[in-house]
Amino acid sequence: MKDGEFPEPKPGPSWEQLRVRLACSGGVAVFQIVVFWDFLVQSRPFLWPPVEPVTQWVSFLMVSAGSFVVISGLFGTLIADQIYKRYLDTET
Repeated sequence: MKDGEFPEPKPGPSWEQLRVRLACSGGVAVFQIVVFWDFLVQSRPFLWPPVEPVTQWVSFLMVSAGSFVVISGLFGTLIADQIYKRYLDTET
């Protein structure tokens, strides 16, 4: 590369890889729901209707929902990338 030239752009993941990630994240989310079903049933009265203080209720709601979304996304992406690299990647 000469001075003044921009480096070659590196595109993000392909649409196919993003679909695999979404499918694996959904699978992990379903697995989490199955594993934590008792917790979800027991915590349902805390989720609705809202309880006082509202800040405590919102915090519980955010932590509960956020943990499912973050954990599903994290592990789903890790699993999907391994599956994609091993079985579906046609570029290498």
